[in-house]
Amino acid sequence: MRFGKICLRIATLGSTLLVLLGCSEDSPSPPPPPLAPPVKSPPDLSDAIEKRVEGKTEEAIELLRKYNEEFPDSPEILIQLGRSLSESGQFALSAFRLEQALSAGADKSLLKEVAEALEKAGDEKSARERYSEFLANNPDDAEAWLAQARLLVRADRDTEALNAFGKAAELTTHEDCLIMAELFFEKNLPVQAEYWYRESARKEKGITPRPLLGLLRVKLATKEEDQAEALILAIEKSNPGTIEGSGLSESAAALLRERRFGSLFERGYSPQEMSVTELANALLAKSANRDPTSEIDPVVSTGPKTLPSDAIDPTTPLVTEEVPSSPPETSPETNLADAFSQPVENEPDSLEQGRNSYLSGNYTSALLFARDAIKKNPEDSEAWRLSSQAHFQLGEVKEAEMTILEAIRHNPRDLQTHMEYLRIARETLSGARYLAELEKAHERFPESTEILWQLARRYHIVERMPVTAAVLYQRLLETAPETSVLGQQAKMELVKIQNF
Repeated sequence: MRFGKICLRIATLGSTLLVLLGCSEDSPSPPPPPLAPPVKSPPDLSDAIEKRVEGKTEEAIELLRKYNEEFPDSPEILIQLGRSLSESGQFALSAFRLEQALSAGADKSLLKEVAEALEKAGDEKSARERYSEFLANNPDDAEAWLAQARLLVRADRDTEALNAFGKAAELTTHEDCLIMAELFFEKNLPVQAEYWYRESARKEKGITPRPLLGLLRVKLATKEEDQAEALILAIEKSNPGTIEGSGLSESAAALLRERRFGSLFERGYSPQEMSVTELANALLAKSANRDPTSEIDPVVSTGPKTLPSDAIDPTTPLVTEEVPSSPPETSPETNLADAFSQPVENEPDSLEQGRNSYLSGNYTSALLFARDAIKKNPEDSEAWRLSSQAHFQLGEVKEAEMTILEAIRHNPRDLQTHMEYLRIARETLSGARYLAELEKAHERFPESTEILWQLARRYHIVERMPVTAAVLYQRLLETAPETSVLGQQAKMELVKIQNF
């Protein structure tokens, strides 16, 4: 009986299995897994780049933003978008997009563009940080060093700024050289300060008083009285009144009184009551009409005697303080001293040699070099201008007038050339003619505060027309920056007129 039950169970199990096997053969196979969506290839950016090249910046930005929505992590799209935003003046957004490109894997060289965009956006602290990161891996990029140097100057990080300038010495402008000269002077390094004042004069278009005033400051500080006196008289002859208001007037006047008191007193002057401009004018008048046996040295003819270029050793260590960690520390092979130790490979041209001769006080050589430059290019306004300046220093006023007019003819819109002409015209023209020339110059260069100042002073002191002078002084106050020396002087003159 029991055996029968077991057989029945086996039969039942077998039939169940047969049914299941039959069902599995009849049921359909499971569906295949879904296919992955096709990967989109990045868009061709040539259209956007073409729009940038054509100046259609806004269209390029709109197109690139659409691409960015589809491919938010594409560094190529983000780079083009950042550059387009920069070209449209949206510098903060440009920096943001370029930073995104870096995060998406763009090359680290993009840090320079990020720094440039941040600087233009006004975020100078972040710009300095990005330049430091870039320069750590690109230490030979002179343009980046120059940009970093200017940022460091504005942040009052003087030592780092000087070292950064040293990495880009070949790219520095005359303004950069002036900044370096002033920083070296503040660090009590007069030799290096003089070197960079001279470099500033060499790189500047024409010859203006600023580098000469810097050289005068150095000579007064180092007690080189002969050279300081020569500079004072040269500056006052070519740019009357420049020393007044420069912060050097008292020291310069004291030097002239100490050295020339007896001579001036014998001629009826009261040196103690005279300003530096008045003292210089008295000495210049004496030297212009001096007897060969006169006790006054021909200072004007010898001019500002500065050290010759080869007497200033640019290999002398320029910065003695330890440079902070940003920008990256440099090895001894790339320090600031080495940046200036390379010999000059190219011989300077005639115009440059003429400028160097002028700054060294050798006006005859300056004139010869200027004439050589004119022979090579008769339309070179700067050569004509240098010729005029040399003639003027040599006392050849008529020749100076003719050559400066030739310089104006070849470059009629240059303010400094017109200023040179006005200085000469003050000595060669009648009062009425000179006033007319001042009026013409003011009409041509209404933005020039220096011409406006001279015009106001002419009406005030010479023409005795205080009302007209007051109007011009007021106009100068509205035009000149608040910190301007001329603005402060105009304010004082207005007070005098009102009190009178």
